[in-house]
Amino acid sequence: MDIRLADRLPPCNVPDEAPPAAWLPVESTMEMPVRELSARDVGWRRLARSRQRRRLGLGAFTILAFAFGLTTMLDAFTAGGVTLLEWIDALLVAVLLAWTGFSCAAALGGFQLALNPDSWERRLDDPPPHLRRKVALLAPIYNEDVAAVFARVEAMRADLDRERLSSTFDIFVLSDTRDPEIAEAERLAVIAARSGPSPTRLYYRRREQNTDRKTGNLAEWVRRFGGAYECMAVLDADSLISAASLRRMAGAMETDATLGVLQAGTTIVGRTTLFGRAEQFASWVYGPLATWALAWWSGAEANYFGHNAMIRTKAFAECCGLPHLPGKAPFGGAILSHDFVEAALMRRGGWAVRMAPSLEDVHEEAPPTLSDMLVRDRRWSQGNLQHLGILGVKGLHPVSRLHLLRGALAYALAPVWLLLVVLSAMLAAFPALGGARAELFLVEGAAAAFAVSLIFLFAPKLLAVILTCKEGKAAGFGGVGRLLASVAVETLHSTLTAPAILFGHARCLIDILAGRDSGWAAQRREAEGTLWREALKRHAPEIVAGLLLLACAALAGPSLGVWILPAAIGLLVAPAASVLTGSARWGLALRKRGLLVAPCELSPSRLLREAYGRAPGPQLRMRETEDGAAAMATA
Repeated sequence: MDIRLADRLPPCNVPDEAPPAAWLPVESTMEMPVRELSARDVGWRRLARSRQRRRLGLGAFTILAFAFGLTTMLDAFTAGGVTLLEWIDALLVAVLLAWTGFSCAAALGGFQLALNPDSWERRLDDPPPHLRRKVALLAPIYNEDVAAVFARVEAMRADLDRERLSSTFDIFVLSDTRDPEIAEAERLAVIAARSGPSPTRLYYRRREQNTDRKTGNLAEWVRRFGGAYECMAVLDADSLISAASLRRMAGAMETDATLGVLQAGTTIVGRTTLFGRAEQFASWVYGPLATWALAWWSGAEANYFGHNAMIRTKAFAECCGLPHLPGKAPFGGAILSHDFVEAALMRRGGWAVRMAPSLEDVHEEAPPTLSDMLVRDRRWSQGNLQHLGILGVKGLHPVSRLHLLRGALAYALAPVWLLLVVLSAMLAAFPALGGARAELFLVEGAAAAFAVSLIFLFAPKLLAVILTCKEGKAAGFGGVGRLLASVAVETLHSTLTAPAILFGHARCLIDILAGRDSGWAAQRREAEGTLWREALKRHAPEIVAGLLLLACAALAGPSLGVWILPAAIGLLVAPAASVLTGSARWGLALRKRGLLVAPCELSPSRLLREAYGRAPGPQLRMRETEDGAAAMATA
């Protein structure tokens, strides 16, 4: 990371030794007490626009999916009597079908909501003409690429200036940086930014002690400055939000006095590796429908993802002073995945938590390689598994408890998949373990369950493509033909990497159960590729597991082994998949052929052009492609 900024920053008229106190406004304090999670004097109240019937329908569909998986597998097993192992196998299939069935049914509801022009979510398109309340944009950072962070901050400042929102929005860069060299780079960047002509105020504060990580960073700001701001828009170091979307979010908060959190849907930008570009493409095609789906069934009991959201400051201060969990890490201590918990506490306090799926130009970045994603997921899995100890907290809304449970199961289900693969392989390789003939089990049981699971997995993708075309956005992906071709490439990519990801999540769970804490390290946001040495070291357990499954396939014979081979091969090629998908060369090669292209490349907004045109070093810049369209490519 290049942090020597002196030669790249614009001329500065501020004294080089400007005191940090000059970079902060007058304090306007607000009480934010640390509260016990199981407070007895609070409880959620009913809000308008209940989603009761939608939730009942979603629950019924999920139960039917579970029942179908269980009965189908048991019917196949009963020919020879159902053994304990076969019961376990059938239950695992049923659980996974219920999980995918829930997502499929939610996508159907989200598709219907997206086409409804009269929904609450669509009314966000009409904000009030004048905003009356002050809003703070908070950008917490920790040992980040300074130039990239301030390029995004300056792009948002310029956009706020163009929208004449400078008197409404103030920007705070809240540093928890520990590295002295990076801290000095931040100081120089602040001097340069504050010496510019923008009327949008930019403030900077670096904490001496980074107590409680991001939650402590935000809480310290609320207690010192929150009293001056009706709302705060919480960002991440890689966040980028247009002024138009910020206006709509702030307008919604002023219009709806019950609204406590408004979470925007987010798209990924700035990726060059094959892995990153596949994630970026998926976020632009499938992401909007996923956000609509969550809005459809959760309503005023939606979730908060920790960034790219607008929060009512006073409500946050009253509800979200988080205590430490009893015991030591990884299950005790500071709450890592604080966002889900904060959303649950805000809803318990009587405030609505809603999704804003219709907002555009709300962006973030994503891990560039499979290895980087698994490192990030290690921290997320530990935080989400802490939620299991919060499920019983008094006063929480049932839907808030469901969010907490699903967040934990998102990682806990990886061992379920792994156990299902292993158990199915054992039943196929060693028929004596089961009471039924293996051929009957695979033909009548697994084949039917597998077919339904494919429908559950691919129906949301198909609906997302249809929604993209109905909204006239296919041109942003190079046209309908290239959109469909890119979906095929992304599906191949996700199929190739899924075994390594699921196995990696299972390793995370084992690591956490062994009592190892994830720590707190800065996230790597840029990478040029994955080395074979790194991939072989990280994915050695996958190779061993793949070889064992391959042996089971050989023992089962060709008619049964073919069912085990996909998982075995997926694990065996995990190092190669990591190296291939971590390559920027392969990612840009597909880009040249018009595959995995997103609207941020073919028709980038001014905000994107300014943010990525200013960032130095290995980056994305705008250039003209051979067909004359503006695109992002490596500098």
